[in-house]
Amino acid sequence: KESVKEAKAPVFKEIRIDGYLILIGRNAKNNDELTLKTARKEDVWLHARDVAGSHVVIRQQAGKTIPDYIIEQAAAYAAWYSKRKNETLCPVIVTQKKYVRKIKGSPAGMVKVERERVIMVKP
Repeated sequence: KESVKEAKAPVFKEIRIDGYLILIGRNAKNNDELTLKTARKEDVWLHARDVAGSHVVIRQQAGKTIPDYIIEQAAAYAAWYSKRKNETLCPVIVTQKKYVRKIKGSPAGMVKVERERVIMVKP
């Protein structure tokens, strides 16, 4: 019964903005699957800084640079689906997926991020 329920429910929350696909993890286990299995190394990865929340991935389109307004909108989703959604401004980590790694033995959803930049957005 469980496998049938999982097959019907969408794996990640999907949002499209001007042709760019934004994927949002639903829980810690789902975040691991999104970040470590689904996301490609060129994709942009976002997460609210220093709090629990959803991993957000913007699919990179070949030969295109992701516009800043798409990154800002995805960062707002990362802030909204975090413990900081009721704050006025939220710091969000932005980096390429290739700089996100799982630490061996760490709990589900916990990752190590390198070469990050932080942007402040309204959730």
